[in-house]
Amino acid sequence: MTALTEWESKQLLGPRLPVPREARTGTVDEAARLATGWGCAVVAKASGIAHKSDAGLVRLGLDPESLRAVWPALAAAGDGTVLVAEQVSGELELIVGGRRDDTFGPLVTVGFGGVAAEVLDDVAVLLSPPRPGELEDALDGLRGARLLAGYRGSPPVDRAQLGRVVAAVADLLDRDPNVVEIDCNPVLIRDGQPVVLDALVVKR
Repeated sequence: MTALTEWESKQLLGPRLPVPREARTGTVDEAARLATGWGCAVVAKASGIAHKSDAGLVRLGLDPESLRAVWPALAAAGDGTVLVAEQVSGELELIVGGRRDDTFGPLVTVGFGGVAAEVLDDVAVLLSPPRPGELEDALDGLRGARLLAGYRGSPPVDRAQLGRVVAAVADLLDRDPNVVEIDCNPVLIRDGQPVVLDALVVKR
């Protein structure tokens, strides 16, 4: 099995996948120029590492100067490049994924994610691709479904846009039989809109 990098995984999932502004940088100067041009705090991630957060290879809240300081170590820990992205915040963290099951074939999953996804264990599993109405029913069946409708003044989750993330996962499973697992986690909900912050595709 081969785990693709985050950058490769997002590229494979297609251009319609909603992601923050980001780029894979090959030099510290390139990274600093991007951060300066964006004019916002950025996140820097070692590339080529499957579980970057667990390994301590994600740095948050960086300006161009602090990005220059951490870039060399992140590059050395991974494949020599560093993924730089605008830092975004939101209301919820969801997870969207897919896998091939020996009995049922391709499956997609959707539910509450982030670093506590395994603890929360609030996900729905559907045959891929979901039939019309199945995703809506699955979302309504989650224990935390009320959070999707908006709370404490936050807007409701745009289910149509979330459905497009699920569709991107289902489409990749359909068009590439060598893909055995897909993990988009977290899918941040920002102002009701999904933004895929991290992705992992595993191929055989």
